[in-house]
Amino acid sequence: MLMTGTRIVGRAFGDAYKQASANSAAARAAAGNMKASEDGDRMTKASGITVDESIKILNIKDANDKDDMTRKFEHLFSANDPKQGGSIYLQSKVIRARERIEMHWAQEKLKAEQDLLAENTAPETPSDAPKPPQ
Repeated sequence: MLMTGTRIVGRAFGDAYKQASANSAAARAAAGNMKASEDGDRMTKASGITVDESIKILNIKDANDKDDMTRKFEHLFSANDPKQGGSIYLQSKVIRARERIEMHWAQEKLKAEQDLLAENTAPETPSDAPKPPQ
């Protein structure tokens, strides 16, 4: 009986170790993907999701197509409503995807405004500067 108990406990520890190792590898891969992504900025870190992942979750082609994103979000949100037998987990993923894309829009708008401001306040170049009277 002692041998059987030892064997069962040994197998359980072995299986637990394999599962922990697999989880650790998956976490390292996810962290590596986040670092390697082009938008691995503070918004991605804050939201925990990239724009590419959001595009895949919402099944849209372009993150800048607001009408398509809104339409797909509303469909997926209502399709995963827990009151209608849906999954609250999937519904929350859809919400996070929409929020991340909206962050992307705000980031792009801010960047465009900063670029426009930089263009308007750029100092004159020597070739454009007026020449002093002689």
